[in-house]
Amino acid sequence: MTAFARIQEPSYAWEIRSVNHRGLEIRLKLPEAIRELETNIKEQTRQALTRGYVEIFFHEQPPDQIAPKEAHEIDPALLQAITDLSNALPTKKMVSVVDVTRLLQNPNLLPTRPVKPVYDLDELVLTFQACLKQLLNTRQQEGQALRSVVLESVETARSLLIQIDDLGKEQPKLIQERLTEKLRSLEKHVDPNRVAQEVALLAQKADFKEEQDRLNIHLVDVEKCLNVEAPVGRRLNFLAQEILREANTLAVKAQLPACASLVIDLKVCVDQMREQIQNIE
Repeated sequence: MTAFARIQEPSYAWEIRSVNHRGLEIRLKLPEAIRELETNIKEQTRQALTRGYVEIFFHEQPPDQIAPKEAHEIDPALLQAITDLSNALPTKKMVSVVDVTRLLQNPNLLPTRPVKPVYDLDELVLTFQACLKQLLNTRQQEGQALRSVVLESVETARSLLIQIDDLGKEQPKLIQERLTEKLRSLEKHVDPNRVAQEVALLAQKADFKEEQDRLNIHLVDVEKCLNVEAPVGRRLNFLAQEILREANTLAVKAQLPACASLVIDLKVCVDQMREQIQNIE
């Protein structure tokens, strides 16, 4: 499932990104100073998530943004050299004036001392857990939205099946009419009982009641899975594949044009539902 979380602290930040994936794959990027936390961070992530491509980043704040305010110390050797040079100038022909503003613009006069942050590893783990919790909340919100979308698809599919069932009752009559018309075009007399047997046989082959029953059962299973708190993404994905397979079989057996059109709508609905189910953990 797609989600993003970030926890910002004064000297660092945790960032977690999650996108769809068949399994669970974790990519962790830590600086050398806290490399020992890698195993702990990955284990906590595995306990919290079961699916997704997860990227975890630890961003260090630049030292110049976190350095405390300290009194600047001028390099005494450099200052003495400037003073000696000023005193050596001819006092009668030129005025020796030291411009403090110009001196402060010299980067060598006020050397910067880089500040290397020292991290509390226990604190880092706690802030990571807060970031992971934020990610889980985001994924849960998306999951609830996807649940509503899939349930709408289930209701649409069920409505289409009802319409297909109503039209399917006309299929034996259509088969009989087609067979009778074909025999009439051949200008041959056939025993009516024999025609009735052939119509019954063809109607049996074209009967899709079995596929309808299995589709309804699978749709009920999908609804049950969406009411379970545990991860059900893999089972939902399997059910979606089975529903699509039954819909394809139904499309082969449906002979009425109106019925075939409804079956196409059913396949489109099921395919859309399958795409959404792949995003559910």
